[in-house]
Amino acid sequence: MTSHTRLLLPLLAAAALAACDGGTSSDQARVSIRLTDAPADVREAWVRIDRIYLQGGESTDSATAGQGGRVDLTAGRSEWVNLLTLSGGRTADLVSGATVPAGRYSELRFVVCEAYVVTNDGAVFASSGAQLPAGVAASAGRLNIPSACSSGVKVKFPSGDGAVNLENESALLTVDFDVSQSLVQQGRGPGHWTLHPVLRATSVGFAGGIAGTVATAPGVTLPACGGAAVPVTVFSPVAVAGTDSVSTIVGTDGRYRITAGAGTYAMGYRPTLGYTNGDTLNLTATVSAPSVTVTSGGTAAADYSITAAICKVRAGA
Repeated sequence: MTSHTRLLLPLLAAAALAACDGGTSSDQARVSIRLTDAPADVREAWVRIDRIYLQGGESTDSATAGQGGRVDLTAGRSEWVNLLTLSGGRTADLVSGATVPAGRYSELRFVVCEAYVVTNDGAVFASSGAQLPAGVAASAGRLNIPSACSSGVKVKFPSGDGAVNLENESALLTVDFDVSQSLVQQGRGPGHWTLHPVLRATSVGFAGGIAGTVATAPGVTLPACGGAAVPVTVFSPVAVAGTDSVSTIVGTDGRYRITAGAGTYAMGYRPTLGYTNGDTLNLTATVSAPSVTVTSGGTAAADYSITAAICKVRAGA
């Protein structure tokens, strides 16, 4: 069984974005990361990424001086991401528009300290100290994450010398997350699992973006579901081009940004969200631009209005 997650890393150089974003100097670049996956031998596989950083740039920033060009791309850990919902070309943004010094970088690293899996029989195995979402309780046993929480998982770039230059172009780097090699059950039956992420960079292209807001329509409120209040961050905008789709995480302020290659995209959203306790949230929304065209380094706009939200509570709850 082969199972892969593609991490798409758009490396957005400042000169290409200056016209639309403004204020980014020619000695800086912008970086975004998105994620995709394929089915695996478990029902769910969730991770929270504590830190993502580039290594090896010729940084002149005082904040990174003396660190060998290490540049952080995240301000804190990500939301929980279920790798197994990202299949068939679907992706989800992890980082959008992080500003980094332009230069040469030898590798990308992911620090993963929290994860859990739900097996096909419903058992939950979590890493030590993981702050699980509401309604999720760990079963006996544990999910171990050796080294990924300390030094992080290294990703080499696909060029011959294993490095990438961030200059005056908008580049999109694709990284494969091999789930079948990353997740291993120790022994048979109840016990322990081990997550040792295997990441490989595969290709480079060009990128732009889609940005907008998500808000409830007048008179619409989001109901409690899954045993907790439902924030606007559960909404997932989706941009579709052919067989590929890209989704992202909405911020607490209702804003989102999707990094995408140049082309025309149909704008949609994920209408259904399932919870571990069996509840299902059904959403209906309208979008200001049903179709958008993305240019290299440019940003298209599309705003969403949630017109209905219904929680279907698990039978017998």
